[in-house]
Amino acid sequence: MSATTVAFALSVFNLLMCSSGLIFVFFEWNAARRREYLYLYFGDERPGQEYFIAARRHRVQYTRLLWAFGTLCLRHFLTMFVAINSAQGDVWSSWQDWMFGMSNTIPESGTALFPWLGFLEALSLALFVYALLLEWKPLGRELGVLPVAVLAGTAGIWAIIALLFQLGTFGRSATMVVMVATIVSRLILGGFLCFALRARALGKAKGKTPMGIFVLPMWTATLAFGSWVFFPTVGDIVGNSIAHPIGHFIAFSLLMTAFARSTLNDYESIEMSRHRLGRERSVLFTFLKRLGSAFTTDVEVDQILRIILESALETSEASAGAIYLYDQNKKRLDPRVVLNFFPPLYIECETGVSTRRTEELEAQMRHQDFSLGEGVIGEVAKSGQGRLIQDVRAERIMLGTTTEFMRNRSMLVVPLRVRDELLGVLAVLNKQSGSFGQDDLSLLQALADQASLSVNNAMLTVEVAAQERIRRDLQIARDIQQQLLPDSCPNVPGFEIAARGTSATEVGGDYYDFFWVDDDHLGILVADVSGKGVPAALVVAMIRSAFRAQAPGNTDVRDVLAKVNSFITGDLRSNMFVTCVYGILEVSSKRFSWGRAGHEPLLVAHPEKNIDILKPDGFALGIIGAPEFSDLLEIETIELHSGDRLLLFTDGLTEAMNSKGEEFGMTRILETLNLDDDVDLGGYGADGEPFANGVNCDPRANEPDSMKHLEDAVSLHVGDAPQSDDLTIVYLAAK
Repeated sequence: MSATTVAFALSVFNLLMCSSGLIFVFFEWNAARRREYLYLYFGDERPGQEYFIAARRHRVQYTRLLWAFGTLCLRHFLTMFVAINSAQGDVWSSWQDWMFGMSNTIPESGTALFPWLGFLEALSLALFVYALLLEWKPLGRELGVLPVAVLAGTAGIWAIIALLFQLGTFGRSATMVVMVATIVSRLILGGFLCFALRARALGKAKGKTPMGIFVLPMWTATLAFGSWVFFPTVGDIVGNSIAHPIGHFIAFSLLMTAFARSTLNDYESIEMSRHRLGRERSVLFTFLKRLGSAFTTDVEVDQILRIILESALETSEASAGAIYLYDQNKKRLDPRVVLNFFPPLYIECETGVSTRRTEELEAQMRHQDFSLGEGVIGEVAKSGQGRLIQDVRAERIMLGTTTEFMRNRSMLVVPLRVRDELLGVLAVLNKQSGSFGQDDLSLLQALADQASLSVNNAMLTVEVAAQERIRRDLQIARDIQQQLLPDSCPNVPGFEIAARGTSATEVGGDYYDFFWVDDDHLGILVADVSGKGVPAALVVAMIRSAFRAQAPGNTDVRDVLAKVNSFITGDLRSNMFVTCVYGILEVSSKRFSWGRAGHEPLLVAHPEKNIDILKPDGFALGIIGAPEFSDLLEIETIELHSGDRLLLFTDGLTEAMNSKGEEFGMTRILETLNLDDDVDLGGYGADGEPFANGVNCDPRANEPDSMKHLEDAVSLHVGDAPQSDDLTIVYLAAK
């Protein structure tokens, strides 16, 4: 059999192997595309995560190989087509003469296709290099500009050469130009192949497994591409017709072996991924179903955590587990739920035998907490990455004899997170059969990711329910406190009385009251308890009871204040006190006797627009006892004339603050009291801040003009700023 016959037969066989390679690569590309689809739509991986990036790069790599094998198939098909048309009868040497440009009677079809065959070979080799270079690049990095430019430039130059050849630009040297271009392009692309294979070998030496389409050993891959470049180049130089198809035959044989093996491995991997993801779906569906039934009843965080931990033990086939919740206040991870015997970590246990040894170890574990970064629990919480520990004793996570009960010493620890917020850590150990693996870690993390949402929802539900209970209780307390205030201002002949009170929170510490001491004496009280909220409101109720118990029938202001002080001093906390103004109005004589227990001054505005600021001495209630309180208390008596106006208020009036931090102050109070009755300041004091939620003993329409002016002035000053303190005003005018 002649050499030309062997060469032609090998060329035919090479075309068949290229076609087989195209089929194998198509199957690989389809498998990579399915894996990418599984990760995107069927699992928890998403774009930007490592698994998804690897799957997408794998699919892109096989897309390039599809183009490479498609180009090779076209090249070898055209070679066979031209060779058959070039052959004259049974003279196979005409194929050889045409192949190397040594025949003067080249058919018209051979002349047209000769340079394009070189172009297709260079293009297919460039695509192989392009695919192989992608394999060893790290995740998240693309090829540099230089390799891509050289590969694209080589293919582009070949296209220009083929076009110029077609136009006859090279003349009689056309065949030589094409041969030289073929050899140079093979050497350039062969150099890039060596670079890619060397980089792949270095990556493997550093422990990085190629993401692999080429599963052949290094020397085998080098032999395949070396045969592709070396043999055809030598054949072109020495004019050996058999070297070209032999080089391709060796290269294609090795590549087909690699792709056949890779195809089988990838389909096995796809089925394993499908099984794993299907198992995850089944586990998550069952888990969500159990959680759904828990959320239909009253939600308890511990109940949800127990369901999560039970599902984790069933899923991983672990014997024991624990969930550590992160306490934002303490910055610690506390064991919240524990199932079965989960021994303490990093504690040296005694070897002695005790009937209560298990109970003692469990008690130690339940009191063991971790900070972020402390131990394996803290490390997983801080890093946000799950951990698989094959031997807890070898890594000194469990010490002493605590591991004696375990069938194996493997452990899984995964974080519970919602977005970037840490909720806790889930840990399981002692698998019932075998040891934990990466599939168990992946499955437990998938369950933990879903469980984190449920834990977060449960915590929010409990928090909202608690806040709603507090809000409801505060509203009830507010209603009760408002019922303690007078239903209406007393109707006293010869006097005009008005009052307004509002608290900064639902309940407050300001209080005003009117009560008849006897038929001719009216008691008037304005009090301010230190602090705000529920504690202050409870003291208000105490003050009301004390005054209403001591005031009836007693016209001595000093005596009433002294008795009230003695009544509450022993019951108030050390950091609480009460300031107040208490006075008795003698209706028949229009005399007002009063005392000031550490409170704001009393203002008396006269018709002549002069205002008296009265500040008799006195100590706050609840701080000192008798007789010191009585000795320090100064009582004043004033006689009210027609047109005199008396104003009692708490510090919430002077300290009413706007958005700039400016207080209303005493000066504005005095200016407002001197305004004429027909002045209009806006007329929305009853609805604007800080009086929007206030309580007054009479409708605003019945209030005196001076009271309306004061409310409007405060509202104009405060604007939209939130109320900073409780505010109470009592107004008394002699007709």
